[in-house]
Amino acid sequence: MAGEWLKFECSLPEKPETLAITVAMGWDDPDLTVGKLMRLFRWFDQHTVDGNASGVTPALLDRLICATGFVQAVANSGWLAITDAGLSLVHFDRHNGMTAKNRAQTAKRVANHRASSYDGVQCNATNVTPPLAREEKKREEVIQRDAGKPTDLPGFAEFWKTWPSNDRKQAKGKCLDAWKKAHAERDAALILAHVESLKLSQSWRKNGGEFVPAPLVYLNNKRWEGAELADATESSVGAFV
Repeated sequence: MAGEWLKFECSLPEKPETLAITVAMGWDDPDLTVGKLMRLFRWFDQHTVDGNASGVTPALLDRLICATGFVQAVANSGWLAITDAGLSLVHFDRHNGMTAKNRAQTAKRVANHRASSYDGVQCNATNVTPPLAREEKKREEVIQRDAGKPTDLPGFAEFWKTWPSNDRKQAKGKCLDAWKKAHAERDAALILAHVESLKLSQSWRKNGGEFVPAPLVYLNNKRWEGAELADATESSVGAFV
């Protein structure tokens, strides 16, 4: 099918997990491991909905990948779980499936749009956001006028889907108003990355997300401005993080 793709990280060949798998397989070329990993991840992406392959054994998947012992080596790295019920790809929802792919595409589209908007515009100070070009100003006016249409603000739609579900995730209309007031659509890629990093932080994960703030508070305070990405508490967050 046209348009199918996998989300891969550029540093995958140098990741410690990749090197450990290479050594476990007795290979001397990490690129061979990357090729086998691509076949593994592609299989889960095309043949599972949530990354769980019930009834599939390591030996059977090894045969499909054409590498005996490969599935066990990947499991030893922490990227795959082997249970009595079958196989499970760790953190599948972050990197596979249409939701994760749409989120990645939206972030890239917003980033590219923002970069093209600043083409040819210069600032005297590095900490000053370049002014919008005339065409971008016109586009922003259209967005503000027709904000009732959900397709006009794809960044906000992804923000709302990305925000953790809890009792404080309310007032979507007010959040949309705060989003527009802060001109957050221009910073959507940064905001999405910031929220994703916060979801991995100790403070947001503590007590099942007890201290995750309301999205309206986050937007009103513009907490993404000047903030660094939160440190993830997990040593391994998947093959294509």
